[in-house]
Amino acid sequence: MIKIDNKHLKFSLLLGLLGLLINLYPLPLFGNVQLVLGNFVFIIVAILLGPWYALITAIISSIGLYISWSSPHVFILFCLEAIWLGFARRRDIYSLYADIGYWLAIGMPLFLLYISMFSTLPESHLSFTTLKQGINGLFCAAIGSLAVTVFAELWYMKGKVKDRKRRSFNSQLTYSFALVLTISLLGSALIFNHQVITKQQESLQRNLHDSVTHLGQATEVFLETHKQAISNASQWLSLSSHEVYDWQSKLIRLHNSYPGFKTMLVTDADARIIAASPLSQLGADKVANKLLSVKDRHYFQEAFFNQRVYTSPAFLGRGFGTDPIVAISAPIYQHNKLEQATGIIEGSLDLSTFAQVDNSNKVYQDQSMVIVDETDRVIYASAQLGLEPLSQFKWVESGKDYKTNLSMINLHDTENPNPEFIYDHYPLNNDWTLYVVKPFSPLLELLQSQYLTTFAVLILSLIITIVVTRVLSVRLTQPLTVIANKFAENGQTKVTDFQINEESPMEFLTLYQSIRKSKQELISYQLELEEKVAIRTFELEKANSKLQTLVEKDELTSLYNRRYAQSKFRSTQDFCQRSDEVLALAILDIDNFKSINDTYGHQGGDECLRVLAKEMKKYFKRDTDVVARYGGEEFLLILPFCNVLMIEEHLNDFKNKIKCLRIDNPHDQRQISMTVSIGALINNANFSTQLDEWFKQADLNLYQAKHQGRNKVVISMPLPLKLKDAGHPD
Repeated sequence: MIKIDNKHLKFSLLLGLLGLLINLYPLPLFGNVQLVLGNFVFIIVAILLGPWYALITAIISSIGLYISWSSPHVFILFCLEAIWLGFARRRDIYSLYADIGYWLAIGMPLFLLYISMFSTLPESHLSFTTLKQGINGLFCAAIGSLAVTVFAELWYMKGKVKDRKRRSFNSQLTYSFALVLTISLLGSALIFNHQVITKQQESLQRNLHDSVTHLGQATEVFLETHKQAISNASQWLSLSSHEVYDWQSKLIRLHNSYPGFKTMLVTDADARIIAASPLSQLGADKVANKLLSVKDRHYFQEAFFNQRVYTSPAFLGRGFGTDPIVAISAPIYQHNKLEQATGIIEGSLDLSTFAQVDNSNKVYQDQSMVIVDETDRVIYASAQLGLEPLSQFKWVESGKDYKTNLSMINLHDTENPNPEFIYDHYPLNNDWTLYVVKPFSPLLELLQSQYLTTFAVLILSLIITIVVTRVLSVRLTQPLTVIANKFAENGQTKVTDFQINEESPMEFLTLYQSIRKSKQELISYQLELEEKVAIRTFELEKANSKLQTLVEKDELTSLYNRRYAQSKFRSTQDFCQRSDEVLALAILDIDNFKSINDTYGHQGGDECLRVLAKEMKKYFKRDTDVVARYGGEEFLLILPFCNVLMIEEHLNDFKNKIKCLRIDNPHDQRQISMTVSIGALINNANFSTQLDEWFKQADLNLYQAKHQGRNKVVISMPLPLKLKDAGHPD
């Protein structure tokens, strides 16, 4: 059963609330990666109070992370860490070392298993997120451990966990270096990585902007060049005096000049094809006999009826093939009637030709291009994206919770909030839009490699630190050990005897010289001290003797006090019991003592006590008799080996003598008279070994004496007693 300490519980709850508040605002690093600082509180509790109080603190502080992340894994991961560190502390394992073991053996594998099963993170994110979790845990462990070490005076509390055995200077120095190194290395690495990734994002943003601008302008130039080619061809054919049958050869030469066109054709006013290139795809007979019509095509209707250069949306070809194309068409006029169209010229752009534009972006080979028309259909997409031409361009903005200035987009897994690509876009002047995208995962891989490098450097640095600090601590402590051991011996006078070599610090040589001088002075002081001790011992014995008297005697009456009477009774009773003798115990009390004090003052009362004590010492003077002042005006008599037949008479004689006394008051010389009441018990010594039992019975008899009018002696003898032949009453 675990015993709950209220102070420890309050301390754990207080730190848990502090951790909860800090964990509500984790520090963003990059994307959705955040640095958690509030967990250092349960590290402190684990070190100070053990596993169960640390568990309470971890549960409370994890609530803040659950509110921020909405993921229950924080309770599992950090509660296990708190328990692990608490038990490690009980086994005298340093918390940082224990935490490294926890994250390598349990924490990171468990976290990786959890996010693999329950998280929507892509595989490219898993290793980085897991590694970051371990580094975050070590950072908090180092902060908490250093706080306990540096501010040790703040954590003083009764019942906290203590080391089973005292740690060596070597281990303490090594651990202190390890803590400082871990915090400084991880802190600087986090800052450096943050700056690097920020610069990387700025560079990517510039590169994407440069790429999309370059490709957008190149695409516009490409489209404008082919559009201008059709426009020029239209004017050239309109002004030409050649017969229509000569247009076939001219069209072939034009097509050879612009290979970006997949096909080209010329129609008459009835939309029948009268020239085509390549002619073989349509068939020379069909073209010659005007058997093919494009009257239903938009590119004919727009160019012929509206008489303008027209660029169509992408569509599937017909006749020449079924490949996706974009048609550019323009009207043809009679050379002497420019207001009346006699046909059109049309060129079908091969959408794969945009790959030429895409390939012009050789500097950034990991970037991909997508061109979509005004209806968001794919005109062209880089092959690695796997987007079919004329398919609907479906995309969603992602990474809305990521801390970054980059624009992020998902093209395939649109339900996943984690980004697939970073992107930029460029609106073309024909209402198309060009997108340049770059995978997001390489950026994570870069950060992952930086964190992995940080972790590897940390482990290597810790190993080097442990080795170096052990050498340093040995170099520091070995001379001190040698000096201490040698000074414990005799006859060492040379510095060389102490092996203080040239590598030892100057302070050790100074220490040796100081210790040698101090040792000589110490011997002198020791001799002087021994002499003083002898003198002081003699004086102390005298003082002890005097003190013993003061302890056993009443200061006012010089009688033995109650303490002495209680200690003396047991030996006296035991002695009488061995001799089978009787024992008498009597209580004397001054009658109306308060009235004496009120009438004659306390000085008069004190004088009465002194006189009574003096008379008692005279009257009960055997060596075995114990006469003591028991308290106030009450006195105790212990009378061993008394004469049963004479004791009552003896007590009455004493009572009468006191009655006849006249006592001078020191204050005003008035005479004082007083009486005493006596209650006594006479019994065999084996009646009881407890003074209280004897005193109780004698006190009852004293009460009777008072009740009968005072100045009385009342004695009880409850058992047949052995009679003494001696004449003396006591």
